Amino acid sequence: MLSPALVLGASTPDYMGQYDRCLRDAGVTNNGTVGACAEGVSAAAKREINTLYARIQARLANEYPDDAVKLEQTQKAWLAYRNGHCALAGSHVGSPMYEYCPMLLNINRADELRELAGD
Repeated sequence: MLSPALVLGASTPDYMGQYDRCLRDAGVTNNGTVGACAEGVSAAAKREINTLYARIQARLANEYPDDAVKLEQTQKAWLAYRNGHCALAGSHVGSPMYEYCPMLLNINRADELRELAGD
């Protein structure tokens, strides 16, 4: 059975394409543009994460309350991981990672939640 997203022609956001276009439009790639572009794309991915999380949480709360608790626990653990890992990356890889790392992990989390949502 096809998912509603496929039937309706909805597509997965191309976050890396958005990031690449932002850098291209900036005309120069430096720490400032990497940070600004990453923050913009990260914000879009976070909006999708929040939307998907709310939808999944509502469904689970009605149908599988124990799993709703697990989802909340795993989301909190994921946030702690993202924040800690990216702080380390920023400190030891370089300052652009303070924005770039969360963007990458937010994009990946949106993918994971899309899968849980059945999108």
